[in-house]
Amino acid sequence: MGMPFRGWSARAGAAVVVAVLLLAACGKKATTASAAAGGSSGGSVDRIVTSDVSGLGTVIADGKGFTLYHLKTEVNGQIQCTGACASVWPPLLVAGSGQATAGDGVSGDLGTINRPDGGTQVTYDGMPLYTYSGDTAPGQANGQGIEQVWFAITPSGALAGSSGGSGSSPSPTGGGYGY
Repeated sequence: MGMPFRGWSARAGAAVVVAVLLLAACGKKATTASAAAGGSSGGSVDRIVTSDVSGLGTVIADGKGFTLYHLKTEVNGQIQCTGACASVWPPLLVAGSGQATAGDGVSGDLGTINRPDGGTQVTYDGMPLYTYSGDTAPGQANGQGIEQVWFAITPSGALAGSSGGSGSSPSPTGGGYGY
């Protein structure tokens, strides 16, 4: 009788170890996404600045130098990137009554919009702003052109590289977010 119980116990123990490792990895990813989104212990967004990105030119970035993106299907204040999408594309948020401020070269209008899943998101000339979880260092634009709907934003408020068919990277998660 003791043998089946030990076998079950070893399998259950292995399952617990796997579950703990998965939970730890999820927690680590959430922290990284929050940091990339400009989150800080104070809860307010740093300055919006400009950044020179190889192959794109000058784009806007968060205060840490991470490229800011817009989902071009989000128009008229309709947020479409929620749930799993917002895990890959963390929205640039402010806490409470926090505001983003414009650094040198940033000439567009900064504002905010309330997200349907909670939080207040920063906008640039009315466009909701996001970071990309695939950008691991300042000055990168790995999200540029994904699914031909995600684009970095120039200081003039244009979608960087959206004309001429540049940036045709496939989605790293297979898409299906409904945007």
